[in-house]
Amino acid sequence: MNRLNDFSGPLGRLSIRSGSSAKTMNIGRLFGRILPAGSVVSLEGGLGAGKTLFAGGICEGLGIKEEVLSPTFILLEEYKGLFPVFHFDLYRLERIEDVRKLGLFDATGGRNVILVEWGDRLPEGVLEFDIHVDIKIIKGDERRIGFKAPNNLIRKLMEGNIE
Repeated sequence: MNRLNDFSGPLGRLSIRSGSSAKTMNIGRLFGRILPAGSVVSLEGGLGAGKTLFAGGICEGLGIKEEVLSPTFILLEEYKGLFPVFHFDLYRLERIEDVRKLGLFDATGGRNVILVEWGDRLPEGVLEFDIHVDIKIIKGDERRIGFKAPNNLIRKLMEGNIE
């Protein structure tokens, strides 16, 4: 599957159901394979929804071989793949100044891929996300993974073979 060069068109929505951790990881991997450089992604969902697991799939799709860890306590993990990936966790941050000091706003732009767990904790308009991924727990390992993204990315996801 070819990687997108950029985003185009209005925003669309797509919902994919996952029945296992392996499928959630595979959906993340497919998503990572099509993400263009410079993407800023908000990963949203409750505690234990699978945001970090999904981020691990994204990173695999971006060619990262190392294990992806939850940045909850250290707030930021950086990975080297096809593009630099900055994986932020905003769960414990309460002020915009804390987010600024962490370097989130400085990391955007260029060829970096930015993954922000708990991106929905930022006030509206503080950071422009290209994509929102909302992971909802249905029961057990079942998840509903919702995407709000530019239409060309939605089309690419729909073309992908998600197993």
